[in-house]
Amino acid sequence: MPPDAGSTRARRLLPSREVLTFLAVGGAGYVVDVLAFNWLRGQPLTGSLDPAVSKVLAVCVAMVVTYLGNRLLTWRDRSSDTRREVITFVVLNLIGLGIAVATLVLSHDVLGFTSPLADNISANVIGLGLGTAFRYWSYRRFVFNTAPEPRATPVPVAPPLLAWDEPQRVHVVTGSYGAGHDAAAREIAERLTTAGHHVRTWDVVDLFPLGLGRLLRSAYVLQLRIVPGSWGAILRRLEPGTRPHRLAARLLAIPGTRILERVAEADLVISTHPFASQALGRLRATGRLSVPAVTYLTDASVHPLWVHPHIDLHLALHEVTAAQARHLGGRTTVIQPLLPESCLRRSSESAADLRSRLGLPVEADIALVVGGSEGVGDLERSALDIAATGLAVPVVVCGHNESLRRRLDAHPGIVSLGWRSDMPDLLRASSCVVQNAGGFTTLESLAAGVPLLSYRCLPGHGETNAAALEASGLAPWARDPEALPLLLARAVLADGAPALPVTAAPDLVGALSGAPLAVAG
Repeated sequence: MPPDAGSTRARRLLPSREVLTFLAVGGAGYVVDVLAFNWLRGQPLTGSLDPAVSKVLAVCVAMVVTYLGNRLLTWRDRSSDTRREVITFVVLNLIGLGIAVATLVLSHDVLGFTSPLADNISANVIGLGLGTAFRYWSYRRFVFNTAPEPRATPVPVAPPLLAWDEPQRVHVVTGSYGAGHDAAAREIAERLTTAGHHVRTWDVVDLFPLGLGRLLRSAYVLQLRIVPGSWGAILRRLEPGTRPHRLAARLLAIPGTRILERVAEADLVISTHPFASQALGRLRATGRLSVPAVTYLTDASVHPLWVHPHIDLHLALHEVTAAQARHLGGRTTVIQPLLPESCLRRSSESAADLRSRLGLPVEADIALVVGGSEGVGDLERSALDIAATGLAVPVVVCGHNESLRRRLDAHPGIVSLGWRSDMPDLLRASSCVVQNAGGFTTLESLAAGVPLLSYRCLPGHGETNAAALEASGLAPWARDPEALPLLLARAVLADGAPALPVTAAPDLVGALSGAPLAVAG
């Protein structure tokens, strides 16, 4: 016998990676089932109901976990038809559950083995084993049964993205995880519609199955409000090529089938959110999406989920942004920022008149404190720090964060505002803007000619955006309370804001009609 024959035979006897991963996912689902059932039994609402209600809910949660685990891990290389998969998966799960119940009925009611030990052996050993074997066979045969996804090689071609001499069908996929993504999508739609093209807009939140997109959106907002540092930790672990990045990319590719259904008649697809970009990039890489896909980078900095190497073109608002996208493997060009006309239009009212009309302090300098549409970040401490300098009155735009607004109302000398639709006027009425995330309001401020300052930035993308804005010469970054007074004084006394250095850059239509691209073959 050859010396390695024994080890080869032993390796053959070991379960495959597919089997081991399937068992691990099933084990995780079992743990989730048990924990969810016991948690629900302890809640006032569900605990007062029949235990079967808690069990059904727990099984539903466990099924979501096992479906995602098997889709992203066990059979990650199989192509996906999400709607068919989910329906078949649920049906087969119910059959597997029926097998465990049937063994218990057979043992307890037919054969007469009624002891607790016999019930556990029949239900949780024999029944569980038979049910697990059935699930593995049926998932492999009927759910995740398509061939591995083909890999397409990008082929450089010379023509532009579209033939713009006739109306084209353009689909925009945004993500309502922040108002800036939707604002960019609206501006893209308006400009292309004005140019004579047919535009439709979709929200990637609605294209995840089982309400997963809305769940991710709620979790994201809660995360930024309660434990914002965790978001920065997540982004730091998403370097391209790492396991977390690959896992995140697979998760974000889940809405790909639904996106493909929506954009089936498109000539071009544009994304304004990284989740949509990952899904579109996957579709381009596998050859399922045959038309060009473009990403508009709404942030000043670029984290790895923004860029997919099979996206045909990434549009950036500054060369610093473009360089970061190129470093991550994206084909990138700089264009003029997508800002609505209301931001660019100069007001005939003076700052004092605007403040009087808006009900703001007229004589004092105003520092407008912003934290996105959800009012996330440490805006309360930012406002208190600004007030303590005596250089300006902090006016905080709380967005949808009513709890923040109530807390701020308890502090004299601080003005709190809720959701506003008149941001251009608020910006022009302010002496400076203090931001923490580098989102859409950053562009609005620069367009309005209002000095911008970064302070108490959100961990992760807020800090990287602040660094990019500082490197671009567009906004200084006060990294601690000690640096705030000097930078705030300079901002308040500054005569306008630095201009975005993109006067020579093409606009959206020019970039799309003149850029050569790599089309997946």
